[in-house]
Amino acid sequence: MMPRTIDKLRAKVSGGKVGTYTVRGSSPLLPGLSLVLLDGIGVTEDRLFRIVEQASIENEIADWLRKNADLSNIDLVNEKLLGRRVEDVRAVVPPAVIAKVYPFMGKMTKTTPMFEVLLQDDRLMFPNHFQTCSGGDSVASFC
Repeated sequence: MMPRTIDKLRAKVSGGKVGTYTVRGSSPLLPGLSLVLLDGIGVTEDRLFRIVEQASIENEIADWLRKNADLSNIDLVNEKLLGRRVEDVRAVVPPAVIAKVYPFMGKMTKTTPMFEVLLQDDRLMFPNHFQTCSGGDSVASFC
C-alpha cells in the first residue's frame, strides 16, 4: 500500500494531476486505504508529500519511513487494510462516485476485499505489466 500511496503523492509534485485517486478517499465517512496506512504509522500526508517532493531516489523515501514511521501497531494497521471489503465502500460512498473511480466494482461481490479492487484497477490501467501465470492468476510480472 505504501508504494501506491507514494505514487499518488508523486503525481501531485509540481502540480501534477492525480485524477480520481486520493490519499484521503472518496468519502469523509470512510478514509481511504492510504490514509488508514499513514494514520496507522503516525505519518501525515503533508509530511510524506514533502519527503516525496524532495527525494531524488526511492531509497531516500524508504530510509525516511524506516526512521520515522511508528510500526508498533502494524498488525492492527494490516488488519484494517486487509479487512476492508466492497460492502464497506458501498455502505458510505455514493454509487456514482464508485462508478467514476472503479466502474468494474459493481460486478464484484460485496465480500470482495478492496485489495482485489485495487489489483483489478491496476490490471486495467497497466495491462502490459501483468501476465497470466500457469495457475491462471494474473500477477504483476512475478511468474
